[in-house]
Amino acid sequence: MIARPVTRSSADPPVHSWLFKRAHFRSGVFSICPWPIACAGLAICIAALPLAAAAQEKLITIGSTNPTGAAALPFVMAEKKGLFKKEGLNAATVIMQNAVVVNGVLSRNLDYGATIANFIGAAKGGLPVRVVMSLMDGSDHALVGGAAIKRVEDLKGKRIGISSFGGAPHNQTVMILRKYGMNPDRDVTFLQIGGGAARYMSLESGAIHATMLVPPLNKVAREKGFNELLFFNDVMRVPLSGLSVHVDKIKENPDEIVKMIKAVLAGIEYIRANKSEILAFLDKTWGIKSAAVREGFYTDMIDLYSRTGIVSDDLIRNVVRFVQETRKTQENIAITDITDWSFAKKANEQLKR
Repeated sequence: MIARPVTRSSADPPVHSWLFKRAHFRSGVFSICPWPIACAGLAICIAALPLAAAAQEKLITIGSTNPTGAAALPFVMAEKKGLFKKEGLNAATVIMQNAVVVNGVLSRNLDYGATIANFIGAAKGGLPVRVVMSLMDGSDHALVGGAAIKRVEDLKGKRIGISSFGGAPHNQTVMILRKYGMNPDRDVTFLQIGGGAARYMSLESGAIHATMLVPPLNKVAREKGFNELLFFNDVMRVPLSGLSVHVDKIKENPDEIVKMIKAVLAGIEYIRANKSEILAFLDKTWGIKSAAVREGFYTDMIDLYSRTGIVSDDLIRNVVRFVQETRKTQENIAITDITDWSFAKKANEQLKR
């Protein structure tokens, strides 16, 4: 079931115009890829990136699920500040659904996926993918409810927006509901709506009663009178954003993987070192006009960003458990069959960390 379209009056202030804005790169584009979409359609979507980018050295494509937010910003800064180019890379990010990111990497239509949980699920199923970098040491997702929703228990009988069944917002919500003694199959109705921006707009319109949101959307929602019910880190610390690749990429181009990780780590460090500039970027480019929202977004990001791109085995086991509990599977798998930190370690050595 799909939530009804969100409508807005022309009198509404354009405070959320940044939510659906495309951010164009000099060397590529933050391209929005519609869903559902087959891998053949994904190839067409990538081929539609600016010809100027294709005319340069090989275009490296990164599949991501959001054009804005904490998971997107290191990639934006890496491009905006020439950090990809410094490593000799010509990179572009394509925005799509989680499942399409995994399929794109598996079909070799994408070079990298910027998500983790779905790739760990794929690796657990025997598919040839590995996680090579983690952007964060946990999750930045918060469960946000309407003004009348004060507690998780108030969601019984309500509609909850998710990106897709099996995606991170769905899996997280299932675990939260179970923790609070509810049956996700009977006690709530899940509506597949799409990315965070679409879910926020559905929450604002009343089409849904709650959804998982990431900064800055949860901060925007709180300013609008919605309630942050809890952060998923309070339930389980699970890193969900990073870089994942096909095992053939590991064999064929290991140096490129190291360079990609170096550029993204440099993007994170740029964000840490240039708070005033980042706050101005959030205002002028992403259109986040509230100073309180910008400050809260920045603080949340800095607390979560990884300094090395490597997380502990315990956190990866959390992701495995996260996948197992939500997909009702219990297969054992070695950490080395789902992650390969050797490239991040080499990146840190070259960055003299």
